[in-house]
Amino acid sequence: MTERLKIPICVFLLAAAVSCGKDRIEEKTGPVAPAEVTFTADVIAHIDIMTDDGVEVDSKKPEDYRPCTIKVSGEESYAQETRGRIRGRGNSTWNWYPKKPYRIKLDASASFLGMAPNRDWVLLADYRDVTHMMNLVGFYLAHGLGLPYANNARYATVTLNGEDLGLYMVTEQVEEGGHRVKLDPEEGILLALDINDGPDDRPRATDNFYSNIYWMAAAVKYPEDATKADRNRVQEEFAFLERAIRDGDWKALQEELDVESMAKYILIQEIISNVEMDNYPSMRSGFIHRYDDESRWVMGPLWDCDGGFNYNWGDMYDHRGKGHTYFESYRTLIFGTRPYSHEGAYGSTPSDFFCDLFGIPEFVTLLQHIWTDNQADLLAGLLDCLAEQEALIGQAVQEDMDRWEIDNYTHAEEYRKLRTWLTNRFRYLDGVIRNYPK
Repeated sequence: MTERLKIPICVFLLAAAVSCGKDRIEEKTGPVAPAEVTFTADVIAHIDIMTDDGVEVDSKKPEDYRPCTIKVSGEESYAQETRGRIRGRGNSTWNWYPKKPYRIKLDASASFLGMAPNRDWVLLADYRDVTHMMNLVGFYLAHGLGLPYANNARYATVTLNGEDLGLYMVTEQVEEGGHRVKLDPEEGILLALDINDGPDDRPRATDNFYSNIYWMAAAVKYPEDATKADRNRVQEEFAFLERAIRDGDWKALQEELDVESMAKYILIQEIISNVEMDNYPSMRSGFIHRYDDESRWVMGPLWDCDGGFNYNWGDMYDHRGKGHTYFESYRTLIFGTRPYSHEGAYGSTPSDFFCDLFGIPEFVTLLQHIWTDNQADLLAGLLDCLAEQEALIGQAVQEDMDRWEIDNYTHAEEYRKLRTWLTNRFRYLDGVIRNYPK
């Protein structure tokens, strides 16, 4: 048996964030899976995937899953050989970059790299992320603040049909399920808030809609195979939440929304400067869920964090040999200095679905309390976690950059920039958040 590295594994010592009426809120949000003490591992696994007859994986369409054999090695407790299917996944990451992300569906539910059993798993390529740590940062913050159903993740090198594909982050598919987003099987709702899932991109779909008040592009991820009747019911239910936000009605909002989850979600998006929020009137890569018809809406899980960190979107296409530029400024604000009036924000502005919350004094106070009570420990724990994972993956990340001809950077330098950027970002946001007008 290979000896495990003797380093701590991103252990969370943070207390849960400040709670406002916590007991009453929990009564109406439904069950939440217990948080794991750790969400990463201290080994790099290896995943070898062989499609039947060596068929190429050249599509991300669900009907184009390729049957395959999957072998995992590199750690005795992870070792397995199983059957499953593989296809591509993602939008820009699939269409624009030579290193592709994938989705795996096992033939039977099973633990994978030590994570809780399920059939569905995601291989994130992190091609444009020159640190391979940006999603790690987001997941850490989600776990650290207690955002429900935060993703777990592992690092693994991958070969597909004998081709070395380099380093990947293996994580959980955001979906309904006991070990994912636990919902009532009859009345539960999981919504994706994503302009790429809306009627403009999929006009004939029966599961998507624009919301009644804020024109948020949404798609019903659960119930599965949503009908028009399901969609219309969800759209009407979502409108009750929208009205509470639009009317600035704090009492009604608390009845419709787990307000702590929303405050934590907004804080994380601002910390990482995630421009996926800046797609007015909607957003990208957002999720919101509700356990049953009697429960509050809960924001999350958090997903897709590599569009932040002051990413230069002029580099969004494949620049082989050039790489992608991050970290040039830690002062870029997603919600701005006065979010309710759209002042000081990056680009246009996030949806009013989020910004109008800042017109409710009680919500601003709650968000500020969560920030002030947690920000110091959150940053310290995050930097420790990054150091632990850098000791594990640093060499593998540089080898991955060499494999994919990203020659304009070194991983060590980009990792240093990430730590510096985060330190400066927390310090800068402290002044911004404490001074949000009510």
